[in-house]
Parts: sequence; C-alpha cells; structure tokens
Amino acid sequence: MKKQTVRVLTAVVLAGALATGASACGQKNNPAAERTLSYRSIWSADEPQAKILKSALDDFAQQEGVKVDVKFVGRTGGDALTTEMAAGKGPDLFDAGSDNLPAWRAQNLAAPVDDVLKMPVPGENGKTVGDLVPEALQKAASDDKGLGFVPHTAISTAVWFDAAKHPELLSSPPKTWDEFISYLDKAKAAGRTPICQDGTVPFYNVYWLYSALVNAGGAQSLLDLQKTSDAWDKPEVKAAAGKVEQLAKGGYFQPNFIATKYPAAQNDWIKGKCDLNINGSWLASEVASATPSGAQIRSFQLPVGGKESVEAGALGLGVNAKGKNAEDAKKFLAFFEQSKYQKRIAEEGKNIPARSDVPAPEALSDVQKALAGAKDVHLTYDTAAGNKAWWNDMFLPLDDQLLQGRIGADQFVQQGKQKSAQIMAGQK
Repeated sequence: MKKQTVRVLTAVVLAGALATGASACGQKNNPAAERTLSYRSIWSADEPQAKILKSALDDFAQQEGVKVDVKFVGRTGGDALTTEMAAGKGPDLFDAGSDNLPAWRAQNLAAPVDDVLKMPVPGENGKTVGDLVPEALQKAASDDKGLGFVPHTAISTAVWFDAAKHPELLSSPPKTWDEFISYLDKAKAAGRTPICQDGTVPFYNVYWLYSALVNAGGAQSLLDLQKTSDAWDKPEVKAAAGKVEQLAKGGYFQPNFIATKYPAAQNDWIKGKCDLNINGSWLASEVASATPSGAQIRSFQLPVGGKESVEAGALGLGVNAKGKNAEDAKKFLAFFEQSKYQKRIAEEGKNIPARSDVPAPEALSDVQKALAGAKDVHLTYDTAAGNKAWWNDMFLPLDDQLLQGRIGADQFVQQGKQKSAQIMAGQK
C-alpha cells in the first residue's frame, strides 16, 4: 500500500539549471575539486521509479561532472533518516510528499526551494520549473514557509471503475450526490456489489467523509475541526457525515467489509466483484498484476457539489537543510523536470507526471484533467493528518464507527466536537 511510504508515503513515491563551461570541465578533470551529490531513496532498486531516478542521476553526473552517491533502501530503510539529517549526516536529497512535509518542516530539515522555480529546465526552450509545474502542484508542495520540495509526481483521490464493464460511467459519470446514490441503488438492484472497501485500513475508510466534506467546502474544511470546536457546528460537517451514514445504511459495501484486509477489496474490485473503489491515484499501479485483459480503469470525482475542490497531492524530492551540497541538489531538481523523465514517470512508473503538458497513463487521465481544470484545490487529507493525536487516536476510529453504521451523523458530530475540545485543551 504505497500510501504508507513517502507520505506515500503513503503510495507510489516516486531536477537544475546547468552550470556548465570551463568551471565544470575543470572540476571534472580535477579529483580534488570533485563534488558529491548524495540521495537516499525509499524506493527499492528494482522499482520503476528507482530506475527512472537512477538514470536521471547518472545523466546529471555525466553532464555536471558530479559524483552521485545514491542508495535505494526501500520502505523501511529510511527509518533513521530524520535522525541522521538532524545530526548533519544525512543525504543532500530525500523523498518528500504533501502529507509528510509538515514533519520535515517541524524538524527544520527541509531547505527552502522556492529559488528552484526560477531555474530553467534543460532542453525546454528556456522554460523554468515554475512555468512547467502547475500551480496546483506547487501549492501541494508548499506551506506557510514556501515551497518545501519540488514535485515530480501528482497524486489525488477519486472513485474508480472499469469502463469496459461500465461504459455508462465513462460517458456520463454522476454529477450530483443524488445521481451517485441512484447509481449505487441500481447496481444493488441488479445483484451487483456497488463498492469494495478495504475496511481494515482507516485512512482508506476516511476517504468518504474527507472527500464529502472538503470537495464541497474547500480547503481547511477538515483541518478546522482540529483547530476550533465551533467548526464542528457548521452545517457542512453534519451534511458530510450524513452522506457517510447514508452509505453505511444503504448496504453498498461487500459483506463484512470492515474486516477486509488490504489489498483484498481493491483486487476484488478490479476482478469485477464490485463496481467501484475509492482510492488514491496509485490504485491502477497497485492492481496491475490482478487486472484482467481488456479492463479499462477510469475514475470520477466524488460528486458532492459546493466548491468541487480537487485533492492536489504531490511526491517529489526535497533538499536537506543540513546537507553538504545544496547547490547541486537544487540543480538536479530542475534537471529532473525534463520531459524525457516526466514521460517515463507516466509510461514506466504508471503515475501522473507533475507536468500537466506530459500526458498521464489513460487510467489516470481523468484525474489529471480534474487537477488541470480545478478551480479550487486542497492538499492531501486537508493536512489534518499531521496532528497524530487528533487524526490517529480520535478522528480515524470515530470515522470507522460512522462508516460501520455503529453511530450516526449526529453522534459523530457530538463526539467529534467533545473529543476534539479535549485534545485541543491538552495541546495548548
């Protein structure tokens, strides 16, 4: 489940202006002046993303006369990375994502990289990183301190279906909540299971409430719930919880879904045992080995009205604030935005390139269009996952109870408000 990695950290994790000329040539021929650019990656060496990054780093080393020290350590190999970086012993480059940026910032380990936006991307007719990476993705990689990392991959959340089995969803996806429920009812009446849900994964379960609230209310609709008790009294909170209660009571999920262990539900979905699955944009890649011939994975945004905000998350590379070679690290950030590497992220990595001018795989084309056309965007989980005491200990378990039908919308709001107030009081 790639969502637990970079974030990906969750999901799928996973470049500069050329300083060439006589200076670089001199460094290339003078061992004493040799520079080293180090990168510790949570990708495993045999993964497509690792191969793309390794190829780009090799190209960068040859072109810039820089020695590259790269280690692909896998998902758990970076567990000590923050400690090493804090001690000044970490790599120059590290993997970063929208929802782990707050943690990097809190420890003052992510160097500001706003200046990279002004760097020209090699071979792109003078266009800069800022010209090529859309605003939605820049926002996804930023906080109140500015740009925290440079995205190479876009991520988002959507409702997924197989267009080969349900072409009507491709030609006419539901545009309102009523239309969505109508589709679920028709599927159920036809003897099909409308939704497959990996119910033992709380941060997948919360997609329904999170999307219902933030897609309609926009950024900070969810985040505000952990900041002030008054936010729980807003009508849109109960409205979103009411939609989840409707799903729970409607019998739209597979039997005993709450005990289903990842990745059983998403694999059942792609095999046609149910119509829909709500998930991140890494889903097509994760179910690739189980995908039958002829399947056409596509998606639509959960239709709840309001602002119709779209989740804009990103994976990318950050620069260690205590690293030894920040200059070359930033150069590589611009270097890696070249279209030839972005195309490989789409074609080999099966992910959405950060650059909107580079087409995503067909399975992800709907998400890429939604991001490109969004009038309102929000970050992954509305950044609410950063407060672990609130998110992990209170909110996710409470949401599980709502999705299971053990509590209703009124109880959810009442308990959430009370427990949030207690947590806020303890964190003052």
